[in-house]
Amino acid sequence: ISPDRYQSLRLCIGDSLVQCLARQQLFMVGCGAIGCELLKLFALLGVGRSGQITITDHDHIEKSNLNRQFLFHKQHLNQPKSIVAAQSARDMNKELNIQSYTLKVGVGSNDLCSDAFIGGQTIIVNALDNIEARRYMDSRCITNKKPLVESGTMGSKGHTFVVVPYKSESYSNQVTIHF
Repeated sequence: ISPDRYQSLRLCIGDSLVQCLARQQLFMVGCGAIGCELLKLFALLGVGRSGQITITDHDHIEKSNLNRQFLFHKQHLNQPKSIVAAQSARDMNKELNIQSYTLKVGVGSNDLCSDAFIGGQTIIVNALDNIEARRYMDSRCITNKKPLVESGTMGSKGHTFVVVPYKSESYSNQVTIHF
């Protein structure tokens, strides 16, 4: 294998895992503070190069986002977070296959979270700051038997855990935990 931008990663985890990362069909909800960090990592790891990363966030970039969401800069104020985040990730890795939406997830909000779409994903990632959307995505993952990396914030506190449908506790079962 000739040297490329993934050579160091390949030395650490092996070519089969590098190729596995490339094939992922990953859906991430939320492009704020946690979403920016995750998207940067996905881009640098080559996630979705031969698969796809799909992101959505209905929020727009505000001045307060600039000090903690490094994919955004002054010239991005009032623009959709997901569109700017996707372009910033593409700027980091030209091989990245990424599609952005500005849709809100939730009951009756759109067709993005249909069974067909969720069923076609390898993994779902939450990077959310509200309980309603987190519960909704949790239920979509349970229904479609898809793993969920649940990460989010509530005020200044955050958490991350993995939900494996029918094998681990879901987010909705965890929601009684006080942040």
